[in-house]
Parts: sequence; structure tokens; C-alpha cells
Amino acid sequence: MLRDELRTLSCTYKCRHDAAADLIHMYAYTKCFFRARDYKTVKSPPVHISPLDLGPKYADKLGPGFHEYSKTYPENYCLAQLIYWYSQNAEPESRLTRARKGCMSLPDVSSFYVKSVKPTQERVYGTRTVRFMLSRMEKQAQRPWPKDRIWVFKSDPRFFGTPMMDAVLNNNSPLDKEMVHWLKTRSNVFLG
Repeated sequence: MLRDELRTLSCTYKCRHDAAADLIHMYAYTKCFFRARDYKTVKSPPVHISPLDLGPKYADKLGPGFHEYSKTYPENYCLAQLIYWYSQNAEPESRLTRARKGCMSLPDVSSFYVKSVKPTQERVYGTRTVRFMLSRMEKQAQRPWPKDRIWVFKSDPRFFGTPMMDAVLNNNSPLDKEMVHWLKTRSNVFLG
């Protein structure tokens, strides 16, 4: 199995084969992948606003005469509205990229292969990081993974799918026990 072969390779801070093996393990246990529909950017028809429409408090700021306004809705606007229906944020799609990291999309394998040699906190993938990841997966599956860790996510993933989403789609069942057991019990091959 590719996962096991990767774990036999030696690791450095620049190439974390052990972390890539864990990621491949999670991808292998993901049953349902989906793509967000490719919507085009849409610009609303113009709306004409007069200073009288805004009331006396804002009329002076707008200036005299009618003003034309339109809004541009980006490609991910519909998906963001579906996810953030409860929020009155004017731009929900700005929160979408961060929100889907970990819970809707898994990290990119390039996270574990970098040019930098410095062992910064973000490059550490040890027992604490794995424990944190498993805790988040089991107890707070809906929360995004933090950006101050080793993981890198594509800014615009072409597909979505995680073991956590599988659990939700399967009537909120727990995560796959076999997947979690392997991640909890596999040996550390690089202590860094």
C-alpha cells in the first residue's frame, strides 16, 4: 500500500513522508467526494438611488442626483449562502475559504514537501499535532483546521470530501473506527 511505503522513507523537515502517508490514509477512507458547481460571476442589474432614499442622515454623503449601483456576485456566492445562511454577513464567500479547511476539504499533499529548511512551529508534525488533528476530527468536525500548522490548503479546490463529511452524510455517525485507530496507533517515524 502506498501509505505504508511512504512511511518507510526517511523524513526531514523538508519532506514529511510520514505526514503525507497519514493524509493518503484519510483520502483512502473518504467515501464521498463532490464538486461545487461552476457558477459564473454575475453582476446585478443597476439600482438607481437618490439621496432621498437614504434619509437626511446620509443624503449629504451621497451628494445630489441619482446614483447607479450594482453588485458583483462571485463564483462561490451560492455555496457560501448555503453554508452561511444563518449569518447576515454581506460577503459570506470571504469566510468560505477558511471555513472549509479540514472539515470540507483535506490538505494538499504539497503541505509536507517544502523548500524551507527551518524547523518552524508550522513545520512540526509530531504527536501533539496528530492528537490535535484527531481531536478536531472526532469532537469538532465542523470547525476549520487552524492555519498555524503544517497543513496547506488549495485556495480554490476542485473537489471536496473528508471522512468528517462522510460521517455527517451517514446520519451523523462516528468517524470510521479503522481509520481513526490506525492514526492513533501507528508508530512515529520522525520526531519533529
